[in-house]
Amino acid sequence: MNAPTTSASPPSLRLHLIVLAALLALLLTSAGCALLPLGVFNTLSALGISVIKTLLVMAFFMRLRRGPPLLRIAAAVGFAWLAVLIGMTVADVLTRVVLPSPW
Repeated sequence: MNAPTTSASPPSLRLHLIVLAALLALLLTSAGCALLPLGVFNTLSALGISVIKTLLVMAFFMRLRRGPPLLRIAAAVGFAWLAVLIGMTVADVLTRVVLPSPW
């Protein structure tokens, strides 16, 4: 009952360096966007950039790009569940009514 072995070669150092450069560029973009007075779009741009960084890490460093289908499905379900929880938190914060103090 050994796990099936795969003959896929490990990712090259060049690919890891390219992904690292992309992540660092996105980090600088995120920091630069935080300094711009974009109003509500600051949050939207930060969330968009963080989603791109997350997808890069999931695809390359977690090796989901070449992983078995069940692993991809499990990761997608986990990512979707995280999105649902974040969405529910945002909905709660946006619809909460602040009650004045009675004293």
